[in-house]
Amino acid sequence: MKVIKKDFVNENTISFCGKGRKLSSGTAYFLLKPNGEIVYGGKQCAQENSNTDLSQIPDFTKSLFSRREGSTRIGSKTNLETTRNDLNKSKALTYILLREEKLSEFKYYSKSLSFDVLQKYYETYKETCDLTQDAVNHIMNIEKKLSGKKLSLKNLSTCYAYEYVLERTLVHLEKKSNEDGIKYVKSLRKYLYEKCNLTISQIEGLSKWLKYLPKDLAEAKLEKFHYDK
Repeated sequence: MKVIKKDFVNENTISFCGKGRKLSSGTAYFLLKPNGEIVYGGKQCAQENSNTDLSQIPDFTKSLFSRREGSTRIGSKTNLETTRNDLNKSKALTYILLREEKLSEFKYYSKSLSFDVLQKYYETYKETCDLTQDAVNHIMNIEKKLSGKKLSLKNLSTCYAYEYVLERTLVHLEKKSNEDGIKYVKSLRKYLYEKCNLTISQIEGLSKWLKYLPKDLAEAKLEKFHYDK
C-alpha cells in the first residue's frame, strides 16, 4: 500500500490495523490499496503496511495536538540536508493543497485563496502525484514571503484544524439538538471563512462547547493563529 497523506477523520473511523480500534484522536494516515480503496491508520500502522517515506507526504494535522509521535534523529550533514528537503516537500504539498483544494470555503479580503502559480503546481501534482525539487523550492519561496501573514502555511494549517474542530463540534451539538451551541459555532465558522482567523474572545467562547466532543478530541490542543496583528 501507499500512504498518500495525513489528515483529519471522523473520530469513529476504524483503524485498518486496530481490530475495531477507533482513531479517536481524529487524525490518520490515509493508505491507498492497489484496488483504489483507502484505509486509515496511525503512524505505526502506516509504517508497517507501506514503504512510503512519511516525511514526504502532505500533513494537514500539524495544528491539532492530540497525540504524541516520535521524532527522527538526524545524524550527518548529508542526512540533515536530505531531511530538510523531505520536510520542505511535505510542507510544499500541504501548502498548495490547502490553498487550491482544502480551504475552498475561505476568503482573504473577499477573494479565493487560490493563486495562479500554485494552481499550476497543484494540477501537475494531481497528474503525477509528485513535485520536482525546483517546484518545491519555488512553492516554499512563495510561502516564505508570506511568513507572519494570514496566508502563511502555519496560519492556514490552523484555519484547517479549527474548521475540522468546528465541524465535529457541530455534529455533536446537533445530536443533542443544542440550538444555542449550533448557532454560536456556525457563527464562528462563518467568521473563520471570512477572516482566516478567530479572535481571542471567540476562541474562549468556543471552549464552552468543546465539552460536547468525545474525550480525546475535547482534550486536544489547537495551535494559535499565526499572523501579524
